[in-house]
Amino acid sequence: MGMEAFLVFVVAAFLLSLLFVLLGMLLSHGRRKRTKVLTFECGQKPFEWRTLQFPVQYFPYLLIYVVYAVVAVLVLVSLFYVFEVPDALMRVTVFLAILAFSSIFASMNLKRLIQRI
Repeated sequence: MGMEAFLVFVVAAFLLSLLFVLLGMLLSHGRRKRTKVLTFECGQKPFEWRTLQFPVQYFPYLLIYVVYAVVAVLVLVSLFYVFEVPDALMRVTVFLAILAFSSIFASMNLKRLIQRI
């Protein structure tokens, strides 16, 4: 019963996302405006020579976000592990403490990271 429900969920999510993409393509205008594709520079007029759409100075923040997402997945998996094997609580606690201290260290040193690549 569980596997069939999961497969139905995956197929429904795929079909709904495909439907929304197709609806967006059908209902949108075919012509793109110049102001729509310009890079947003915090309320200022963007530089004309700039061709990147992604501001590279925010790249370290993106890395921190990805690290926190991985940490969240690891915490979830470790909680399931603790529920299955109750004797592993101390190992999981030490693991999560190391993750917490390393993330605190990384956030304290975020200003020292190079802002431009």
